[in-house]
Amino acid sequence: MALRKSSPTQGLPAERALSLTLEAEVMADCDTGILSLVASADAQLSDFDEVSPARLRDMVATAREQLAEFERLADEQEARDTLAVLLAEHQMRVEEWDVSTLDSRLRDNIKAVHDPTMADGRVIVVPAGQDPITRLAAVRDLIAGLGGAE
Repeated sequence: MALRKSSPTQGLPAERALSLTLEAEVMADCDTGILSLVASADAQLSDFDEVSPARLRDMVATAREQLAEFERLADEQEARDTLAVLLAEHQMRVEEWDVSTLDSRLRDNIKAVHDPTMADGRVIVVPAGQDPITRLAAVRDLIAGLGGAE
């Protein structure tokens, strides 16, 4: 059972794009003057049509879920940026290893490992494809345990 090194971006998308559109209006019918609620969740407004208040509330709930993804994107980037600063501050670097071949009891519990024999003790090994927020927490805890962070 061998661990393989992987590049830091292997298995991850080169970029991640999110988009959110929600348009809603109360419109008056030109002929009758009756007000109706219209809405669309399409950027080109191709589905712009009359909706019930309940349907609009469903669209708003879906938009809120999507907004959580926007926040997650910001949190992930903040974790990457913070990790880069932390590693530079302690003159360490991260190496991603593919741990998929390990027994699940071991694989599922590896978050970050320090091997003092690698590169003058300046390398922290992490699982390839690890969530950036989890990675930051694991590396921060590991460096603290080494006596190098608060």
